[in-house]
Amino acid sequence: MFDIKEHTVVLLSDVDVEIYRLLTSTPSRVADAAKYHLSAGGARIRAQLGIHAAAALNLSPKVAMACALAPELLHNASLIHDDLQDGDEVRRDTPTVWSQYGKDVAISTGDLLISAAYMAIANHPDPAAALGAVHHAVTVTIDGQTQDCRTKCPTPERWATIAALKSGPLIALPISLALIAAKVQGQDTAIRAGNALAVAYQTLDDIEDRDSDLAMGGTNICLSLEAIGNAPVSAKNIACDRAYAALLTACELANSLPSNAGASLATLASLLESKLRDIDHAT
Repeated sequence: MFDIKEHTVVLLSDVDVEIYRLLTSTPSRVADAAKYHLSAGGARIRAQLGIHAAAALNLSPKVAMACALAPELLHNASLIHDDLQDGDEVRRDTPTVWSQYGKDVAISTGDLLISAAYMAIANHPDPAAALGAVHHAVTVTIDGQTQDCRTKCPTPERWATIAALKSGPLIALPISLALIAAKVQGQDTAIRAGNALAVAYQTLDDIEDRDSDLAMGGTNICLSLEAIGNAPVSAKNIACDRAYAALLTACELANSLPSNAGASLATLASLLESKLRDIDHAT
């Protein structure tokens, strides 16, 4: 398994340059809002997954860029729209796009990022198949977001379904795009791995945000477990156990992908497991 930092420092910088180029080719207030959102930071995890999968499959830098760009742009579009739908005024210690620029600009900014993602697919060697994968990922993500907005205190099982739908497709998409470009199988496995990782990641987030979600009435796995009779401490322990199981599944599935295309996803699962252990052992 290759080292994440060794293979991404320069290429991630190139990804950012191309993202800004796509978003600012026509100057506007919406383009300014897009730059503002991206300047707040972010790990560019989906871009890294695309770059690594493309490298493992011996794809060209041009194709690697397509696999990295589209999922990263779609993810950030979903964040902008999600902040607006949830009424979140701050992300990464910075005012969200809608709270800084207004709701209308936020909607348009997310739309701009979505359009740029489809433009990025133009450099994919099989654009028809790639567009099919992108459309499917976006469709499922939208379904998950809609269910999340409509559901208050879901059952633990429903919570897991929503978490997988909301985040799993865009985690799997960069790897799927690389597999399509290399003309090898494994897309269904990548999707299952992405779903499992999404559930684990959201569980960690919910454990940390349990008190704030309780105060704000947010959806949270700990609160869902408490609602069916578990004490807060027990709910946290159950949530941790479920996250461990999801991470194990994600890692096994990622490592089963051809030519180590899922190695970076497996590495990410290991990093999340380390964070989970810190949370699990916290008093």
